[in-house]
Amino acid sequence: MLNALREKTQGLIGGALLVVLVVPFALWGISSYFGGGSQVYVARGHGLRITEAQFQRALAQQRAALQHAFGKNLNPAVLSGRKFKKAVLKGLIDKTLLVHAAVKAGYVVNEDQLGYEIRQVPAFRVKGHFSPSRYRELLAGQGFTVAGFERRVRDLMLLNQMKAGLLASAFVPQQQIALAAALFGQKRAFAYVTLSPRSTGPKPPVSAAQISHYYAQHPKAFRLPEQVRVAYVVLSPQAVMRKMSHKVGMAAMQKAYQSHIAQFTQPQQRLLRHIMIALPPHPSAQDVAQAKAKLIALRAQIAHGASFAALAKRYSQDAASAVNGGSLGFVTEADLSKPVGQAAFALPLRTVSAPIVGHSGVHLLEVTAVRPASVTPFATAQPALQRMVLRKRARRRLYHLSERLRSVAYEHPHSLAPAASKLGLTLHKSDWFTRAGGVGIGALPQVAKAVFAPKVLAGRRNTHAITLGADALLVAHVIGRKAARVEPLALARPTVIRDIRAAIARDRMKGEEALLLKELRKGASLRALARQMHLVLEVPAPAEAVAPGLPKPLITAVFRTPAPAAGGHPVAGSARLGDGRRAVFVLRQVIPGTVKNGGARETKLAQSLISDSGVGAYLAYMKSLRERADIHIRARAL
Repeated sequence: MLNALREKTQGLIGGALLVVLVVPFALWGISSYFGGGSQVYVARGHGLRITEAQFQRALAQQRAALQHAFGKNLNPAVLSGRKFKKAVLKGLIDKTLLVHAAVKAGYVVNEDQLGYEIRQVPAFRVKGHFSPSRYRELLAGQGFTVAGFERRVRDLMLLNQMKAGLLASAFVPQQQIALAAALFGQKRAFAYVTLSPRSTGPKPPVSAAQISHYYAQHPKAFRLPEQVRVAYVVLSPQAVMRKMSHKVGMAAMQKAYQSHIAQFTQPQQRLLRHIMIALPPHPSAQDVAQAKAKLIALRAQIAHGASFAALAKRYSQDAASAVNGGSLGFVTEADLSKPVGQAAFALPLRTVSAPIVGHSGVHLLEVTAVRPASVTPFATAQPALQRMVLRKRARRRLYHLSERLRSVAYEHPHSLAPAASKLGLTLHKSDWFTRAGGVGIGALPQVAKAVFAPKVLAGRRNTHAITLGADALLVAHVIGRKAARVEPLALARPTVIRDIRAAIARDRMKGEEALLLKELRKGASLRALARQMHLVLEVPAPAEAVAPGLPKPLITAVFRTPAPAAGGHPVAGSARLGDGRRAVFVLRQVIPGTVKNGGARETKLAQSLISDSGVGAYLAYMKSLRERADIHIRARAL
């Protein structure tokens, strides 16, 4: 299930772990410090409750993952936009509904499966083997508990199971496959010309009367919205860390070492392999007896010289480990379910166990190597302890300073200079921006909303403390304001002329398109018309429905056009290409595709159709879950 993560750190679990393991700062969740005890729901429905805190955490994780993936190429305005928030909330709702549906349907992730998946994550491995101490250290460093993180992974594994089940249930009738096979590989021969509104000739003259008329008819186009410019301070983890002393005394590190000794303790590890016969969710005594009988027979073969690894590859029903000869890698007892763990850590080296009944199946176990328990020495752990102590101090300091920022900004409402001075923050100034946004902090919707509040705007008062993501606060103060106004004609004149000429060019292009289609449908030659109108005729090689190098809208239009009649004229059509351009084409010939019945191409096509059908089934199922949940979303949260 985590193959994608192990290989490319992609997919559902990859997305979650990317935040935990790669993002170089902790998501401290500032809103949780100020949220109070009451639960504020962002979305509610039958069996669905998503709190403000859950939503903010999801936003912070998605922002962090995107920032890590795209770096400076990511527009920060995207991460605070309404579309982004709606997409994150939709994903959170879908995940919650699907997990509940999976549990209700009887899907289960047992301890063995969960432990195996987590042990395969590269970030948790040291020298190729899973390291419990590194596992706990990475989770603690990002503010996660082991139980909380494992709950997230379990949910994601349930999602994968549910999705796999829906996709595997897809079915496409043979008649539909045959129909698609008849179209598969079909080619179409056509020619086309491209029309553009951008004139290459001399620009048409625009009279003063035209300019005045256009300006009067389009007042909204020249209305300049209200603008403001603000001073602002930002309280962030980085700002806190810059003001803190990075010196950590030995006593503080010793105390942290003793308090978190489990994090630096490496329990005994055993290199374990197994053969598993799976059991149903609620096995009967007969189910268990049959599984034991199979494993007793396999144990007898091993006793007579058969290869454990070869038998595991052939008979084990744990697909993830079977391909590796049943190997689970080095594990601790805590990594395994209780019955399996107790048996594995009581088993002598290189001895095959009797059948052991676990949560998900019955197992044959063999231990092939043992690593004794160990404790990371204090001297070795000092760098990690120093970071641990500093993060703890920063959290306390951040909470304290955030309260001071709120108080000082409230007590001195007409200036941010006192807040910057008392908290040691830098006072920044923004560029001009409108209610719709701008650049820098002006691109953040929550900032624009707070700044343009009537009391802030009219009274030149400080804004409230605005949450940026989950780890920073911003307070702003209006220092400049430009009222909404209409741009004078003298200044708008170049824009008016440009718009008039663009309208003339569009009208010219529409006239050319109509003329071409009219003449082509009368039987005229596109080549002759292109020569008369000084257009470039393109005659590509006969193309399939997926044709690299050709505009997709053009190919789509060509393949939607009826085939020309035998011996008749080519069929004319047009397509919108984007950027204001249009294409006019003639379809000359349809060349049937050839797919051999039962051949590799037909098989591949059938698999593709079934996959598409599975995706459609999944989307329809998600839609039905949302409809049954009767979800109500608090609009203000977006």
